[in-house]
Amino acid sequence: MAGFIFVGSFFAASDARALFGARPALFFLASYLVTLAVYAFNSWAGSSDDAANPRLAVVPDDRSPAVAAASLIAALALFLIVERRAAPCAAALFVLSALYSYPRFGAKYLPRAGTALHILGGAVQFQIGWLMFGEIGVRSLALALYFGLILSAGHVNHELIDLDADRAAGIRSGAVRYGAPGSIRLHIVICAAALALLIVAALRGMATPVHLAPFAVASLLQMASAVALSLRAAPGQGDFLRHRRLYRILYALAGIVFLAVKFGPSLGA
Repeated sequence: MAGFIFVGSFFAASDARALFGARPALFFLASYLVTLAVYAFNSWAGSSDDAANPRLAVVPDDRSPAVAAASLIAALALFLIVERRAAPCAAALFVLSALYSYPRFGAKYLPRAGTALHILGGAVQFQIGWLMFGEIGVRSLALALYFGLILSAGHVNHELIDLDADRAAGIRSGAVRYGAPGSIRLHIVICAAALALLIVAALRGMATPVHLAPFAVASLLQMASAVALSLRAAPGQGDFLRHRRLYRILYALAGIVFLAVKFGPSLGA
């Protein structure tokens, strides 16, 4: 998930040389630490529910709250040193995560509320990265919304992956409430919205079209895979896991192509 922060910096950077040096290194370390804080808190918050989920069940780690607190404090301290504007965003990201995963009262227990929080959380992550080199504006907000939608689409698929386990644990996720067909349709709609937003961003000159093209292709193929899922008679966990593997590979490749296209010429200069 730290990649959502990193990609914000990559979009905002003027050339590859801006990504090297003490300040970027500390900024990226802070980005990793705030992500670690989120993961540690979520691990603690979901430990009781995850115990009933064979895919997620692990031995509870009593150190998770301490790791979350220490990582968050270290992240905020580093952000205050290298880019003060990112510190409030990092704090907001952690709060959003807590609002999502807090045991029995978080948005994960409210159908579709968690999906909305993931859109906002993904957008905040992108903005954190963007702030290392740029100012928040219409351009950054549009790109941030795209990546927020992508994160949210992944969240919907995760609810589908854990549909049976969540139902058994009494968790009223969107997939439990509306069933697999409804959640697959929502996943398709979110992918389509992300792709449409990217096309508008390219047409409005919010980013260089060739930089957006790899992500547009990834979103299109992710949507096609989701449509194929919707046509299956009774897709199960294995299908949703394969779909997740596919779109993770697609976005990894999109990121590699984006980096090569944007920074390749400056590195060779």
